Amino acid sequence: MTPVSAQPDWRARHGGDLPVARLMYASQANVQGSIYAVMERIRASAVRHNEPAGVATALLYQSGWFVQWKEGAGEALLRIMHRVEADPRHHSLRIVHSSRGPRLLDGPWSTAVVHCNEAHADMAQRVDALRHELDNGRQYSPQTVWRRLSTPMRHPGAAPGAGPDAFQRVLICAAEGMGPFHLVHWLGRCQGEEVVHRRFAGAYEWDVGTDYVDFEEEGRVLRVIAMARHGLALPLTRAFIPDYSHVVLVLSGDPERDCPLFERVAQACVGQVATPTLLGLAPRASAHAGMGAMAQRCGLTYLAAECDSKDEKLQWQVLAPLLAGWQDAVNSSGWPVVPLRA
Repeated sequence: MTPVSAQPDWRARHGGDLPVARLMYASQANVQGSIYAVMERIRASAVRHNEPAGVATALLYQSGWFVQWKEGAGEALLRIMHRVEADPRHHSLRIVHSSRGPRLLDGPWSTAVVHCNEAHADMAQRVDALRHELDNGRQYSPQTVWRRLSTPMRHPGAAPGAGPDAFQRVLICAAEGMGPFHLVHWLGRCQGEEVVHRRFAGAYEWDVGTDYVDFEEEGRVLRVIAMARHGLALPLTRAFIPDYSHVVLVLSGDPERDCPLFERVAQACVGQVATPTLLGLAPRASAHAGMGAMAQRCGLTYLAAECDSKDEKLQWQVLAPLLAGWQDAVNSSGWPVVPLRA
């Protein structure tokens, strides 16, 4: 594999790392029929108008609310916002973030639809709280605003979700199969917690599944997120890469399948202010040598774990000790192997 060294072309065509205006708002949805059909129509219109203007957008639908995050030149952003405000598919628009800074979205469009057991009023409470803080001069990063609005916090320890020391996030992707999703659902059953279902999409791709579960363990709240590997290329995924303590790669042992997964993760890490530790889970220790060498060439930290069983309990017994040391993981060297067989 050639080391990844360049930002995506879209970012370079639209000013690279030059500062842009960044705006986020929340609004109540006025949607009839399938939300997926509505989001598809919004996407088609937005890509047609926003991409030529160099405006990047991420749109969330959750609990009867839209949250939209836009970045681009100030004048172009204002023109697009005038059209957005007049759209009859939403009302009661509230600005929850306004700043100027580097681009965080490196593609024209990302969509997220979240299915969770949360009342419309609960989402409204979070929107109003953020708007109140903004009105009183307290500004959060776009990622933090998105995270706070899209996360139904049910655990006492998860309330300060913007604080990385209180809320650990782990992303799991597989070279093949649905293993990460099975693991997340198993964790949900064991912990007695809801598994939240999400569907993501890019400007031209629809759609990518991602499920997560939140639970308390050893004094911190842990979010374990399963994502289809194609989701690693989405602008919204890349924007949140620095949030993850680890990205777990569930390897097949076949380089023809494992190397493309690694390449997707490495590309998502290019240009990030911070990168997660990569944690490979493979049926044999020999599968790690190539992964570790590629990680070293890309400047990424790689840890290794061995488990030749598809049993979720055994997999978690292997992974949990390595994830528990998440604050030290970025300083780790070598590829320790933790064997556990059925």
